[in-house]
Amino acid sequence: MAKAASQARTKGQTKKQTQDEAQEWAPRVVPDMYRIPGQERVVGILARLLSRTPRVLLLEGGTAEEREKLALYWTALLNCTALPAPSLLPPSLNDSPFDSPDGPELPGPDASLPVDGPRPCEHCPACSRIRDGVFLDLIYLDGREGRIGIDTVRELRGLLGQAPRDAKRRVVALGEAQELTEEAANALLKSMEDTETRNAYVLLAPQRERLLRTLVSRSWVATLSWDLDGIQEREGGPDTEWGEALARFLTTGRGWFGRTLIKGQVDRPLAFHMVHTCRRGLIRACQGRPDSSLARVFREQGSPAAWRAVDLHLDEAEQALRAQVAPTLVLDWLAVGLRGALRAPLR
Repeated sequence: MAKAASQARTKGQTKKQTQDEAQEWAPRVVPDMYRIPGQERVVGILARLLSRTPRVLLLEGGTAEEREKLALYWTALLNCTALPAPSLLPPSLNDSPFDSPDGPELPGPDASLPVDGPRPCEHCPACSRIRDGVFLDLIYLDGREGRIGIDTVRELRGLLGQAPRDAKRRVVALGEAQELTEEAANALLKSMEDTETRNAYVLLAPQRERLLRTLVSRSWVATLSWDLDGIQEREGGPDTEWGEALARFLTTGRGWFGRTLIKGQVDRPLAFHMVHTCRRGLIRACQGRPDSSLARVFREQGSPAAWRAVDLHLDEAEQALRAQVAPTLVLDWLAVGLRGALRAPLR
């Protein structure tokens, strides 16, 4: 993890050196960060939240790229110089205290929520710097680069106790926040309570359940939608042969290992593809739309507890592939784990 920009400055340190260190915390440049197709509902919710901004915003669901874009979009909303002061904006979506043990909830998916409202101008200095990845008041820790440990959070405390450098709000975004260690999560909680009030926090995770419960309880939770058709189109559609083979194994316990033991049959792209295919099938099963063999197995043999276990197995398999574990081992482990997760409630 990069050194913190919050380390003590020497008297002879130049402004450029300070900016270079701060830049180490910034996210990479994200093309078209103001265009997030399929997430118009959440964009509208963020616009309505602007009049009463939560200290901690948790974005779950969708893809990692969509969550990252929405975190940057929220940063721009908070800092765009073309937008009026929050007191001049319409009332926010939720004016009740954030005291639910599971975090504040959004209305259901059929709720009528306008997508118009305040939007970043995209052209002011703040919007431009956020888009170009050079905004000094954005701290971005990316869990995709590895575990986020307590030392990283401690390094931030000096900076978080100061006022923003040149913005309305400093934003601390944690990409893939499920990679926070428990010690780091507790240290982050203390920072949220003790440091400068103009700090805003954004937690990004596939599911709120993967985060420390006390972090969720202090967060305003927004759930992104899944564009399953778009994902399938981008990935070239499901591999029905492998998907059906896995579905048969989950049902009968047969026919899988003979396939994966054939030399050269399994590579890393196929393994990633199977994880994504399983995830699509799981989402379809949860939606009551089992339109593939895997979705039907998940729907017929599963339960909410089993689906939760399946999702955790998929997440662990994806992390193992990113850690360069042999793809054949990952797929075999995943097949056995999914079968066990679906059968466990029957015992």
